[in-house]
Amino acid sequence: MKEKCHKEYNLLTKRLLEEGYSAEHHPDYVRVDVPAWEEKTLDNYYGRFSYEYWWIFEQTFKTPCGLQCKGLQCRSSMSYMGIEWTFENDMATIHCPYEKKECKLKHKYLQDHGVLRYDCEVHMTKEEYCYEGSVEHILKLHDDEIRRQEISFSLQRKGRVCQEHMRFNQDTLEWEMNYDPYDCGLRGCMGMCPILGHELDQKRGNVFYDVKTSFLRGDLDGTLFEGQIDTSIIKGKKLFDHPVSMDICKICARLSQDRIKEKMRGHYFTELFLFEYYGRYFSFEIQNVRAEQRESRDLMQDLEDIRNGIQIVHDSDMKKREAEAKKERRRKSHEAAVRRLEKKLLENGYESLKEYSADRHHADKWLGKARIAELEELRRKKEKEKMEQPVQMALSDYRIKLDIDTTT
Repeated sequence: MKEKCHKEYNLLTKRLLEEGYSAEHHPDYVRVDVPAWEEKTLDNYYGRFSYEYWWIFEQTFKTPCGLQCKGLQCRSSMSYMGIEWTFENDMATIHCPYEKKECKLKHKYLQDHGVLRYDCEVHMTKEEYCYEGSVEHILKLHDDEIRRQEISFSLQRKGRVCQEHMRFNQDTLEWEMNYDPYDCGLRGCMGMCPILGHELDQKRGNVFYDVKTSFLRGDLDGTLFEGQIDTSIIKGKKLFDHPVSMDICKICARLSQDRIKEKMRGHYFTELFLFEYYGRYFSFEIQNVRAEQRESRDLMQDLEDIRNGIQIVHDSDMKKREAEAKKERRRKSHEAAVRRLEKKLLENGYESLKEYSADRHHADKWLGKARIAELEELRRKKEKEKMEQPVQMALSDYRIKLDIDTTT
């Protein structure tokens, strides 16, 4: 049966249909793209032929400037400007090995485009593939040159380089070193540091800092205290979530203060927004950035700040209270869930719980066999007492019974 032509068919599908192929009969290097639950036909929304990867990746393609490449180097999944840039439309794309931003030979839609400025289309060719001068060959030479420059870059710096902080700039075609000790702290680097030139201190600590905030009390508007500005200091905030080598902490304490400010700027985004657009005064200041193995507290300074009307809060105390409050909420929530489950067992019994259900699992885990047996015994006693309770007859029922007795 000849398949009906479809306006959305790709060039490959149209060509095979013209040659007499169908969804049931087609070359082994193509497949029919239809979901498993649909009929294997080309006359549907998804239906079309696609190349098998094992075949298309080994085919030879050619760029507009005459470079050969294998299909494995190409991309075939882009839809842009009404064109499907795919193998099946003979319009796959490749990243220019020469890194040319401007090339009049490539398709007009790929010129002067920010994201696609290095891309060009490729077309399948029957020419015999030659590695010399191909895209793969150029990329290999380019990669070898990058590795050579990397070695030269390391020698110029006498080995004081780190792979985590260096990158190859594709625009300048040069290696760059952007040392950021904060990244070392996040990775938890230990051992030999090639940039510092010595073993990192095995003693661990953190970068601590204080945040001083001042804000206008809006809740006092219309009172004698209108316009009052309160000041508070949160002391002992940590830069890292885990202990870090003291060497890295000391460097971060000197170099990462701008990063801390940006972090706090994001934390107080709402307050700063209200101040900028609505004039509600708010400001913050980073103070006392230091590297320590553990948080130290200056009691005399705290007392002095309190005498000056500044509210003092330590970050570790805040987190401890938050953890305790969270633990208490979980305890109360668990107790409430246990009470609801026990009430269900008293009313309906353990056997009413479905096997493998959450309630049965929780009953086994939270209550245990002894408590379940105790609740079951209480339920039986309750049912027995209910059955043994005397039944009170209504006055109307009693009169009906008397009428029946007199008639008999």
